[in-house]
Amino acid sequence: MTCALRFPSHRRSANETHSFATDGDFEQLFVAEMTDFFRLSLQLTANAEKADRCLIYAMRDCFGKSTISRRFARVWARRMVIRNAIRLVLGIDNDNACDAGCEFHLQPSGYRTEELRESVAVLDLPDVDRLAFVICFLERLSILDCALLLRRSPKDVNDAIARAAKRVAALEDQNHSETLRTFRTTTYNQDLVL
Repeated sequence: MTCALRFPSHRRSANETHSFATDGDFEQLFVAEMTDFFRLSLQLTANAEKADRCLIYAMRDCFGKSTISRRFARVWARRMVIRNAIRLVLGIDNDNACDAGCEFHLQPSGYRTEELRESVAVLDLPDVDRLAFVICFLERLSILDCALLLRRSPKDVNDAIARAAKRVAALEDQNHSETLRTFRTTTYNQDLVL
């Protein structure tokens, strides 16, 4: 009795499955998604200067990697942004950043920091709480992945996310109340003028 293996007709060719991301692929990815990568970097670091450095380190970590599948290049690039942000925020030296022999220069004037800040409340969180919140809540990585990246226990990460979520909600409620108060005052003053 012989057993024949049947592969589905939609199977990819051997060249397609073993296609690795090139430096050109990463270059196109960073050009196309620079605003999104900068937003992530800014949310993680809460500092525009560190966010720029984080992106430079992430690009250096991506270039020259010939073992990353093209399909996962974006995931890998985001992971490098997260890893480098953690290094910058928690004070860990970025030893991989010095390995690349090429230079990258970002144009800070091209980024409108104020527009990229989706929530000022996130930027005001303590470092570990902010990192855990962004990594798990906004980027949707698991608590275990985050714990490994932050070198913390899963319970510590879970507690940090809970503190962050509570603080973000409170600050956003406060901002919403202030906006409503301003709107009511403006509307009342306009009624008086009419």
